[in-house]
Amino acid sequence: MLLLDFYCGRWGWGKVFAERGWDVIGFDLVEPPVIPQGCRFEKRDVLRMTVEEVKAYGADFACASSPCEEFSVHGMKHFHPNPKFPDMGLALFCYTRRLLDKSGLPYVMENVRAAQQFVGDANHHCGPFYLWGPGVPAILPQGIIKGMTREAMGFREFKDSPIWNRKHRQIASGSKSKERKEMTALNATIPLELSSAVAEYAERLIEAELEIQGKEQK
Repeated sequence: MLLLDFYCGRWGWGKVFAERGWDVIGFDLVEPPVIPQGCRFEKRDVLRMTVEEVKAYGADFACASSPCEEFSVHGMKHFHPNPKFPDMGLALFCYTRRLLDKSGLPYVMENVRAAQQFVGDANHHCGPFYLWGPGVPAILPQGIIKGMTREAMGFREFKDSPIWNRKHRQIASGSKSKERKEMTALNATIPLELSSAVAEYAERLIEAELEIQGKEQK
């Protein structure tokens, strides 16, 4: 079985699929620092990919987590009262969704809740991770938060803790340190519980399709 992992980032989707025995091809503009066993990286601009190219991989399922930053600020009006229109976020999401729809692949696309006002209601959500597509399971785990802890995110009840202090020193100094970038990447990574639920559902879809094909051949 083959998974196409669009905007693979830190392999939040692909790593779990690979651990379950899938082959995984991840696409992104920046090569990840680590490529897990069972995964292969291709540096690609998704906006330049065609339906024919996607079909040519002969994949069984696809996952996509297009950048959410431009959508996110629309869910934080207290801090961003006049956010700009998410031109690039919308272009990436809509183009990827069209690419996958036209390819005929079952898929899951993930983004933030605020994206709904621009791309339509999600099929389901897993905590703060909102999901679109024909491969979204009907039942998903809840009670999940983003990868950062409330402490690392800077909630005031943790003021004076080492993590809180480090986070706010970086903000005050405008630091672009490696540590800060790692924290941001962690915050966006798909959690294990969600990846596992989607991978299991993808396998059920494939099994059901094989059963139908077997009956048709008899």
